[in-house]
Amino acid sequence: MFLRGAAVFVSLVLLGSSAHAEFEKQLGPLADTVKSQLLKGWNAKQQDGWFMLQNFTVSQSEQSLSVHVGVPPESGRITSAALGVYSDKPNASVGVTLSNRAQKSICLLEISANKTVNLFCTEGEKRHNIASVPNLAKLDGSDIVKIIEVPGAARFLFNDQKVGEISDIPALGSEIGIMAYDIGTFAITGFNIDSNLNTQLPPRTETGGTAQTTPASGSGSGSGSGVDNSTPGAGPLPEFGNDTVRLISVYMGLVQSILMHEFGHALIGELQLPSTGPEEDAVDVYAALQIVEPTMYPDSNKEVNDIANGAATYAALQWYYSGKLSEMKGAGSSPWQDEHTADLKRFRNMFCIMYGGNPGVFESVAQSVGLEERTKARCGDEFNKQNRAWRRILAPHTRVDSWHPDGELPANAPGAEISIAFEPSQRRVGNLLANHLSGGLKGYIKRLGQTYVLPRPLQITFKDCGQLNAWYSPSEGSVTMCYDLIEHLAVMISDIEMKTVGGNIAAPETGTTPVATTGGNDTGSAPPAQTTAPATGRFDELEELGIPSTVRLFPAPYKGATPNYIKKAKVIKTVDLVDLLKTEKNVILIDTSGSRETLPEAYSLADAGTDGSTTDRFQTALDQWLMDKTKGQRDFAVVFFGQSMNERSSYNAALRTSTLGWPTYWYRGGLEAWIANGLPTVQLK
Repeated sequence: MFLRGAAVFVSLVLLGSSAHAEFEKQLGPLADTVKSQLLKGWNAKQQDGWFMLQNFTVSQSEQSLSVHVGVPPESGRITSAALGVYSDKPNASVGVTLSNRAQKSICLLEISANKTVNLFCTEGEKRHNIASVPNLAKLDGSDIVKIIEVPGAARFLFNDQKVGEISDIPALGSEIGIMAYDIGTFAITGFNIDSNLNTQLPPRTETGGTAQTTPASGSGSGSGSGVDNSTPGAGPLPEFGNDTVRLISVYMGLVQSILMHEFGHALIGELQLPSTGPEEDAVDVYAALQIVEPTMYPDSNKEVNDIANGAATYAALQWYYSGKLSEMKGAGSSPWQDEHTADLKRFRNMFCIMYGGNPGVFESVAQSVGLEERTKARCGDEFNKQNRAWRRILAPHTRVDSWHPDGELPANAPGAEISIAFEPSQRRVGNLLANHLSGGLKGYIKRLGQTYVLPRPLQITFKDCGQLNAWYSPSEGSVTMCYDLIEHLAVMISDIEMKTVGGNIAAPETGTTPVATTGGNDTGSAPPAQTTAPATGRFDELEELGIPSTVRLFPAPYKGATPNYIKKAKVIKTVDLVDLLKTEKNVILIDTSGSRETLPEAYSLADAGTDGSTTDRFQTALDQWLMDKTKGQRDFAVVFFGQSMNERSSYNAALRTSTLGWPTYWYRGGLEAWIANGLPTVQLK
């Protein structure tokens, strides 16, 4: 699997992708500056979706990265980035800069380790303090800086709150970048510069303060994705009420479903994977796992989540609608010699996987199609079994990273590329895909190539085929996606839901969309806090074992090295746990190892570390178990541990519970570290 919890597929479709440099995803236009501008004493790395600047030795040092951008266009320019700073020094800071090195001028909006937000400009030796707002930063990974520019002026926003404005400063209209100061860890992600936005700054108001303001809109999710009569070509172009979210959901759901099905065939063929059952059913399962994944790891952008959920829903609903239409037309005997499963059965099999991975999102669809309770009860197990199987089968061909911690190949393992081409189309739907949605799809395909190590190049081509089809060719090493098929399915959905005829408006639109509302949990994106020195046991309980932190649950049998950091939970060592047990009254210890030997006062609950997803039904059961044990007191510190830091069930349990909002601690060293520190254990009765 390769999609990030926050909905990478949808984000790439909406915003496009051009990942060329090592830190392109986090730094965008700054990515190529790291190697040339990094100072001595500073180092840089990627971690959990963030670009991390680190300085542990050179006090009061400044590290900046910048690119020349020139004067903004009349229509305006917006620069934005998410920032974090982790340091014992209260004045350590990181921020976004406008600068002109030739004139020794810079303006900086920064956040400090003490949560203060500062805005100031310098000209040579002169410093102009514009604003300083204490305790405005959250330092939880959600802090966003935006700078809105027009020629000669700029407005600075922090979490959509105006901090101040400047005009006629030498720093304007030259370079844009980031700056970190002093000792600590400084995190940046989502750095982006958008131009041609028709941005207008209101009449200048008094500088500084914290008055609420509404920033000018950037390239929002629907930007450039709408359809209009200017889309060239013949044939219908279903517009779904000109609702951008719904429109993108439909077309992306169809493309994703078909593409992942054919890519599943390609993986089996190119990697010579085993398929003990019908291959068509196996790749349907693979597609369902890919489709549900973005819904299980929500993005911070609600619109992105809505599209991810909608796309997943339509990816499955196409088979439900097709099957029901066949029933209505009185279709005779089933095509028993066709290798494909009948449409309604395909819907059931794919949707059950999706429902098992995230019942909260898909419950309304399950109810609308009449999915029986006994079927829903089995879907969680089906998701777990198939998720484990595909991850295990693909692990020997997968590069390890934070989204694929069970990958067995190094991150830089050589492999053939996957390329994608969009041919011009004679049809309007084809040109919609080629002209409006191809950028994000190219980024999506690029991530596939970065995930799997293929023995030879694979070509994916979107084209007019003259037939309703899509296929993988093992002889050519190619996947063909037919615009014709996507148009046919989009017209079918439009005719059912929008009451169109052949995709064209023929009556008032009275249909409703069966897309479920966004569910799930906040996976967060806070960078890691500074860790303390290793414990005084016989080994380093925070040792880096080469496994990146992940928001995905490790699959059974849970044996293997673990990360040394986990989002939303705190990793503790033996000395920390001993101190916690001495100072805190409300603590609950949970052992996921299944061993007969455990810590005093600990509960044995091996199931707490089961795999699946943090949106499955087991989440509710685990939450209720904790509520029962704590008598409803959700402020209890929940500590999970297993056999050792080479056992992953405790990581899973901590990830599950922290996602539920409990104060969670992960005792990574587990029983092995406890015993190594000479502390007593007890036998379970």
